[in-house]
Amino acid sequence: MKTYEFLKRNALLLLLAAAAGFSGGCNQTEIDMFPADESGIVSTDTQMGYLTDENAQREFVTVEVRERGGGSVALYLRATKKSGTASEVSLVYAPEVLEAYNEQTGNSFEALPETAVGFSSGKFSLAAGSQQSGELTLNYALTTEQAVGATYVIPVRAEVVSGELKMKSEDAEYLIFLNVVENPGDCDKGEDAAKVFCVMETNDVNPLNLLSFTLDDSGKYLFDALVLFSDNIILDEATGTVHALVNDNIKYILNNREKYLTPLQERGMKVILAITPYHTHAGVANLKPATADAFAKELKIICDTYELDGVFFDDEYTALVSPPPTGFYAENTAEAAADLMFRVKRMMPDRWVVAYQLGAIWDLSGEGCEFEADDKTWLPGDYIDYVMVDYSESAWASLAQFPGLPASRFGLHSFDFNSYTPLWPSVGRLEQVRDTYKTLFLYGLNPYHRSGSFDTTPVGSSEKMTQVQALERVTSTLYGEEMLFDGHTYTKDW
Repeated sequence: MKTYEFLKRNALLLLLAAAAGFSGGCNQTEIDMFPADESGIVSTDTQMGYLTDENAQREFVTVEVRERGGGSVALYLRATKKSGTASEVSLVYAPEVLEAYNEQTGNSFEALPETAVGFSSGKFSLAAGSQQSGELTLNYALTTEQAVGATYVIPVRAEVVSGELKMKSEDAEYLIFLNVVENPGDCDKGEDAAKVFCVMETNDVNPLNLLSFTLDDSGKYLFDALVLFSDNIILDEATGTVHALVNDNIKYILNNREKYLTPLQERGMKVILAITPYHTHAGVANLKPATADAFAKELKIICDTYELDGVFFDDEYTALVSPPPTGFYAENTAEAAADLMFRVKRMMPDRWVVAYQLGAIWDLSGEGCEFEADDKTWLPGDYIDYVMVDYSESAWASLAQFPGLPASRFGLHSFDFNSYTPLWPSVGRLEQVRDTYKTLFLYGLNPYHRSGSFDTTPVGSSEKMTQVQALERVTSTLYGEEMLFDGHTYTKDW
């Protein structure tokens, strides 16, 4: 069966012919029927192809890219129907496609130079019996020549190399519009550089304060990750289930993540949700397997919903009862803590699991903290990404307590900025972080600390300094750069 596009063009002629047949009586008038123009005929038996992005958007897609930044767009070849024959289609840079678009629309968009564009593969492969190819990734990189506020275009065209697939010109052409926005900077200080975590008391402090600290020469942000300390795990005694997302301050920040968290993540900082028990039997180290599995699923929903980058586990403040509720062990154990973190990591392999070495999460070197799954043995270093050693326990902590964890993810030294008599980071300990441990946890940064210790009143147990002076020591020792504090502080405004 064929679809005849010429029917519309000849509709009037056909109507006239019909009218003549009914009204002419015996004196029929001859009507010349010219041969139809069949150039526009497309058989419905023909497999037609077209280009889309990953969201099935045809013809064009618009993306934001930071100045001097780069990115990628995944394109797909799709077909209107299946075919018993495989087809191959090449993708080429085609500036004439943009020239035609500018002429038709009256625009004057500039093409991103071909030298700034690369393809993961030069062609699509559409298998027999399939209506979609695998992705072809188009990579691009801006230079100083592309200006903030301008839009540049990557024009491409698909060309059938082999097979029965056909493509109309409009379906074979694709435009990728790149809107160039200001680059807010990032915290990437190098693959081998130490990472600095801020464990922030969100009951008192605004997360946006992390934006105020950068390195002088490189312009990189000081902090690599924010730990929202802390949400809680609690027991619902009516249902016997455990839940998180119960701290009002945490809930407010998450529900307003575009204001408080997105600016950090746009600069490459990870945002981690801390989970701490809250005076019920429910803890992170006493859940039986079914309860742990249900709680891990809830944490995944929270991380997915609020676009969080991981979970921090803190074993404090449980209030054990006897006998224990159904679904709980009577005591907190390293094995139960390990089981929960293992389940969370398996459910969210791309997110960080951070363990606070305290309570039952002190020594995970026992056999009960190893798990067999996915055709391998999971050691603590496989399901834990980073360990924070409590700031009062570094003399007794050991990397051997977390088998499989590399030294570069073991936060042996952490410091309490929230104290009225803090033990500030010494140069010697910071050098150990720089050279070996690569991970530093700073707890309690607070521009509005009642002692005035942020930048006006030096305090301390063995030496006196302000929080800002301590951060200056951190940057100079870890990165060999001076720190810039821009003078902005953000109050808790909720």
